[in-house]
Amino acid sequence: MKLTVKNYKQATKKIDFKKLPEPAQEAHKEFDAFADFYNEDKDIKDMLDNHFRIVEPYLNENKLRFPELDDRHPLNILDKESGQYKEALKEYRESKKKKPTSRKPASKPNTTKRKTAAPKTTKSKSSKQAQRKPIEVDLMPLEIKVIKRYLNFHNKRVSERQVSLLYKVIQKAATEKTIRKTSKYASEIKSIGNDLIKTYKEMNGTCKFVVPDSLYGKLKDIVDDYGVTPAVALIKRFINLYGNITKAKAQRLLTTVTNSLKNGKVKKTEKEYDQVKKVQKHLHDYLESDKLLVTNVQLKGLQGIAKVGK
Repeated sequence: MKLTVKNYKQATKKIDFKKLPEPAQEAHKEFDAFADFYNEDKDIKDMLDNHFRIVEPYLNENKLRFPELDDRHPLNILDKESGQYKEALKEYRESKKKKPTSRKPASKPNTTKRKTAAPKTTKSKSSKQAQRKPIEVDLMPLEIKVIKRYLNFHNKRVSERQVSLLYKVIQKAATEKTIRKTSKYASEIKSIGNDLIKTYKEMNGTCKFVVPDSLYGKLKDIVDDYGVTPAVALIKRFINLYGNITKAKAQRLLTTVTNSLKNGKVKKTEKEYDQVKKVQKHLHDYLESDKLLVTNVQLKGLQGIAKVGK
């Protein structure tokens, strides 16, 4: 498997990073801080790409022989050459024959629970949207990315490297004028930069980072005001599914896409409308044929719209 910023967390969940070289351990711990600026800073991009190359060989070591079984199942913990393997395989096959009838009742309660929990989440989200409509953008501005990363430090233990990295991004943005003095949130970015450098000078290796009260509320309101357009959000969800798609995930996304087109959340006048319709067709075809037929050209086109991938 080829690691990317999007699939990294899911793909590396079961890797024991203590077995990896120390630089890889450090990069893994600070992945979130780096990932936010993967497309903004060439040095960070090169560093993460190198980290991915180091980690990728360990993905194969970590694959379970029978991923549908528990990690501790005999077929997953016994070597194929062991004397108990055939006995374990026989046990697995016998249990598999018995399980279809016992599995169905077990899956129904879980589905029911999810269905009852989902409306609550949906209602709370819709009520928040009714109170406050976010500023919809195709691409999150760099200032907002910086503010979000800074707020994510709040009440967490951070390293000197994490603090200096974020400060470096601000400095580089100022030098390259991707964040200008005339930018909408220039004063907030300046306050963040000042607080980062002050913290860096005072910390000893690591510290519990606390965003000053005078800044936190103001910055939180700014971040809450921003969101990507529904069309781009749907395209991003589809891209994230690519390579890790299942019938259930495809059906959920298809329902969301169809509803968004039907209720006008994604309007015909939007430049991404045709791409959302294509996503709808890809998902429909997949559910019909069990094959996701998306060409590299189509995928790259979607990635370009959503500003993700390479």
